[in-house]
Parts: sequence; structure tokens; C-alpha cells
Amino acid sequence: MKVNLDRTSSGFCIGVQGTIHVAEEKLRDPQGLFSLGDVVHNEAEVKRLEALGLVTIDEPTFRNLKNARVLIRAHGEPPATYSAAEENNLEITDTTCPVVSRLQRTTRALHELGYQIIIYGKPTHPEVIGINGQCANSAIIIKHADLSDPEETKALDAAKKTALISQTTMDVPGFYELKANLEARFAPVASTPPTPWMAIRDIDITAEVTGVRSMPRHIFKDTICRQVSSRNRKLHDFALANEVIIFVAGKKSSNGQVLYNICRDANPRSYFIEDVEEIQPEWLVSLNGSGVASAGICGATSTPMWLLEKVANYIESNFS
Repeated sequence: MKVNLDRTSSGFCIGVQGTIHVAEEKLRDPQGLFSLGDVVHNEAEVKRLEALGLVTIDEPTFRNLKNARVLIRAHGEPPATYSAAEENNLEITDTTCPVVSRLQRTTRALHELGYQIIIYGKPTHPEVIGINGQCANSAIIIKHADLSDPEETKALDAAKKTALISQTTMDVPGFYELKANLEARFAPVASTPPTPWMAIRDIDITAEVTGVRSMPRHIFKDTICRQVSSRNRKLHDFALANEVIIFVAGKKSSNGQVLYNICRDANPRSYFIEDVEEIQPEWLVSLNGSGVASAGICGATSTPMWLLEKVANYIESNFS
């Protein structure tokens, strides 16, 4: 059996890489370091960093913490977190992903310009919570691109000028499906056929703020991280190229679930694990009873390469 480890479209994205690097640097200092929430949605990596001294805390614990050092992870945080840190004399180490930071600034600017904000994303995801905080928690958060959940859409006001943005790790096709459905939903208010919403850039927002040029009532900004979304096609092809796929990710990883489903759609013999203990021997047997010809090892943007290598080495040692 040939074991193929995907090193090009699996493993930490640049935002998570930055967070882990800073955490490791800070943990060399004996002062200690707290992480507000899991530093990354991968239990094995969290445990590795906790063994180095990182202490993971939840929101209530953070609110009562004083005179300590706290890491803000790549997902980012709402403004209220920074206010609480200042009140409690907390030293913040901010590792918010640059792509997320830019999205937060965009959200804040659009809110200040009076736009109703729609976020394509998952309401409980920490990144979305941080984005929503930039607009006083007034955003309408839509996970279902087909607008099938009335609870998600009940607050929509088609009479307001509106801006559509996205959680950085959502899928590109879903974002544009949502845009088309919103265009159709908003059209009857003006008694006209659906018209495309305008794609805006940072320069358009600046022009509006400075009074140089106004933006239309209905706009959108594709804020999906292409480093993440570009993995979809590559993992699809990787899954097709191997007889069996072992997909490694944390069960809390939203990106992990998306990428695993892409692998499984391409190759039904795809299996989701968090660590080697979950590997079942029968997964690596062909229908004729012999060993599979190839096993592909891949994972999410929150999966460390050391864990992928561990899985690949385990399979090579025990099944090839």
C-alpha cells in the first residue's frame, strides 16, 4: 500500500500558523499565558500547547481574570473583549488573522455608514461573534444560502440599504447562491426585476466615507479567504486519486467538517478521525480482501502537520 500525505492543501492556514508561533514564543516566558477559547479547533494541538504551559479559559473565567497575559486566537474577538481586558489590567497578545482583521474593519465601516449587515456564516462560530461585535451585534447571520430557515431571515428589512459579507472560511458557491437569493428577495420592494448587487472594494468604502463617491443601496464584499477556499478543489482531486482517504481534524473544526464532506463526496471511502486510535483496520482492506492500493492522509486548516505525519507513519508501520 502506498501512503500519500497531502502537504499542499492540508495543515495549518497562515492565520493559525501565526497564532501557534506566537503562542510558542510567549510560552518560553515563565509568566504564563491564557488562551481565550481553544487556541485552535484541534484537541491534539491544544493538548500539546497546554503541556507547554498554555491555559485555556472560557468567557466567564476571562471576565474575572486580572493582571494576566491572554492570547487572542486567529478567529478574533469583538470590541467588548478588549474593553474587558483593559478594565482588568490584562496584557493582550492579539494574533487575529490578518484576513479576519480586515473583515472586522470592513464590517465596522459599513455599519457606521448605515448599512444593514448580513453575514454568511455560522452564528456560534467565534469568528462570526467577533465580526458581529463590530456592528453592535446587529448583523443578520445566515448559514443557509437558500434562505430556507425563517429564523435566520425574519429580521431582514428589504427597505434598508444592505451589505452582504462572509465568514472567511465559508464556501464560495454558497456565498454567491445567497447573494442571488437576496437579490431576488429584495427586488419586489422596488417593483423591479432582480438586479445584481454591486461588488465593492476597500477603495469604494473610502470614497463613501470621504464623500468622493457614494455606494449603492445594495452591495456585497466577498470576504472568503482564498487560501482556505482554494483547498476545496485540491482536496477533491486528492480524494479521487486515492483508494481510501483518512481525514484528520478536530470534531470542533467547522472547516474540518466542510473539507471532509468534500473528500467524502469525491470518494465514499473517506473516514474522519481525530487521532490514530480511531483508525479501523477494515478501512484499509479492498473489496477483494487484499490491502488497498493507496491511502491518502489529509486534514483541515486547523490540523497540525505533525499530526498528519503521525497518522501517515502509523498506517505505514501497521498496514503497508
